[in-house]
Amino acid sequence: MRYPFIIIFALLCLVLMHRLRYVKKKEKEGSDQFWAREAKADQVRKQDISDLDYIYIPIELLPFGVDHTPDVTELEDTLRRLDNTKILNLNQYTNTDLKLQYGAANLPFLSECDDRYTTLVRTLYQWACLLMDHGHIEEAVTVAKYCIDIDADLSGIYYMLTDYYNLENDVSALQDLMQHADNLTGITSGQIRNYIQEALDHSQDQ
Repeated sequence: MRYPFIIIFALLCLVLMHRLRYVKKKEKEGSDQFWAREAKADQVRKQDISDLDYIYIPIELLPFGVDHTPDVTELEDTLRRLDNTKILNLNQYTNTDLKLQYGAANLPFLSECDDRYTTLVRTLYQWACLLMDHGHIEEAVTVAKYCIDIDADLSGIYYMLTDYYNLENDVSALQDLMQHADNLTGITSGQIRNYIQEALDHSQDQ
């Protein structure tokens, strides 16, 4: 009676060993491909990046000066400083992608541009939240809409605009917002789209 059990156990061990060898092989192949791509990227010459899609902050169109509380003033000062720098949204690229496309020598500068984008989006979101909290509803929406225009994927921005358009029963604006959300690929993209869809369903049921 023990032999069938031993045979089954041995077979399971063989299957497991085969699976482990397969996984290790795939990991090595992936690692080899990564380092080969890295080596190739490190050899790419510096490219001209003067014509990239740098982000412009429309200082004249954003609601500067409507709220004079210290926290808002500090955020506005940060945005003015950013306005004098180069900003790029490179979230969809890895460092290897950037080196392959623009050359390894451009990577430090491009990384700084991407870091500024992160700071820009975070600052705009904080600004919109404070404006909303302080009763400057239209101004907060203006800031939030600009966030969407520069492809920010912060869920809070989408929720803020969804709630506002839902209260206004603005189905067209909700549909436009959904179109933007359809281009999101982050881990919260599904939640964002579900939130907007619920608002759309609510508006269309009225």
